[in-house]
Amino acid sequence: MLKRILFYLFISMLFFGLLLKIEYATDTYAVFNFDKKEIFMQYAMSGRFITALIGKVIKEANISEKTIYMSSYILAIVCTVFSQYILYTIIEKNVKSRVLKLITPILIIINPFSIELFLYIEKGVMWFGVLMCIISVKTIIKFFETKNHKYIFLAIIQMFIANSSYQGVAGIFVSVSLVFILKYSKNIKQFIINNFLVGSIYSISAILDFLMIKLIFKTSRINGQIDLVKSLKIIFKNTIEMYIKTYNLLQKNTFILLILFTFGVVCCKIWKEKKYLHILSFIYIVVGITLFAIVPQIIQPTDSIWFVPRSTFSFATMYGILVLYLLMNYNLEIFLKNLIIIISSFLILFQVQTFTRIEKDRYIVNKKDKDVTMQIIGLINNYEKQTGNKVEFISIYHDKEPQFTYDNIFATGDINIKCYFANWSSVEILNYYLHRNLNLSENDKEREQKLKKMNWDEFNKEQIDFKKNKINICNY
Repeated sequence: MLKRILFYLFISMLFFGLLLKIEYATDTYAVFNFDKKEIFMQYAMSGRFITALIGKVIKEANISEKTIYMSSYILAIVCTVFSQYILYTIIEKNVKSRVLKLITPILIIINPFSIELFLYIEKGVMWFGVLMCIISVKTIIKFFETKNHKYIFLAIIQMFIANSSYQGVAGIFVSVSLVFILKYSKNIKQFIINNFLVGSIYSISAILDFLMIKLIFKTSRINGQIDLVKSLKIIFKNTIEMYIKTYNLLQKNTFILLILFTFGVVCCKIWKEKKYLHILSFIYIVVGITLFAIVPQIIQPTDSIWFVPRSTFSFATMYGILVLYLLMNYNLEIFLKNLIIIISSFLILFQVQTFTRIEKDRYIVNKKDKDVTMQIIGLINNYEKQTGNKVEFISIYHDKEPQFTYDNIFATGDINIKCYFANWSSVEILNYYLHRNLNLSENDKEREQKLKKMNWDEFNKEQIDFKKNKINICNY
């Protein structure tokens, strides 16, 4: 047990060890600025009740920001390690290869999209959600084996806790369960029942979380307009892009090639063993993982649909899940086992390289954001000294092609964008370093239209100015 835990600790630190020092997402500045009521409402209105309660306790206890970050980081590492270890214990009896039973949990848990779960201050709770999903898989397998109904209710509770931590990871429960639905379904009737059971556990826990948001907080996040036809078109387009580009976290088409590789192995085994219906099992897993990764987007207001790695985390488990399916259902020749090990090792090494670059660039972005902020604060202080006016408001303007990050930075989705790209984070970072409470002010429409037509050289001349108690900042 201890050797396995230490192994997964080593792997987790290999991927995420660079993030030991405090780093900031654009959201982090806001979280640190919130009082206990604001932080509770911010997360509770999103259905993330575990984070809301922890945030409120932390604010009441007046814990330092570095301690908050370090505690969250340690919790994230612990949950990452035990998610892999518990998954290892689940598959241990089903996988004969000693190396592959160690590698497979890494492929599933620390998948290409997992990096974003480590880039928010609430990373510990996000990964706690992943851990609860894996524990729920173990619970439902116990039901499959014993038919004891207490495990169904226990799994619902565990999945409700997972949803209350972070809804974006809940799909991994279904992704891993699909392989075991196939294992424990001896006939069509049992297959339908097992699917209904797993789907019900996922749905009931999500609906409970949804109802708590809807009935108690009435948040606009779930009260916006939904144009179903338009939403489905957006979701379909983004899903195709996710398959092809994987948010640039893998090389273009790499994910599809990995799926085709596992499909090729399945086809070879099916042809050799004359079990042609097994092709349906492969399709079932691919379609099931895809659907449960994207289905939460359907309840989002159409204009709020936003595909990012953290919200589609379970989608990237697909290669690892398909490898698990192969190992559980076919006697693979040594050549095929070695080929899977080699391909999976290359994937892991590539991910380490990509994650390392993202993590290094994270600190560069944080440094540049701080440098810009301190320059602006210096201008504010000089202006207030010279005029006696106190700046209370801020407006942010952009040129016709605003940059969402700095030069030579790896950025995708919400990862490593600069604070001055978004109006709200511009205010929050200034408030954080200025130790004040500036308020976002409505832009002057005439000036805004004028600046939006400018190229960077023209725009750069008008970066900042003051109007009595207001500062106007052009996107840096």
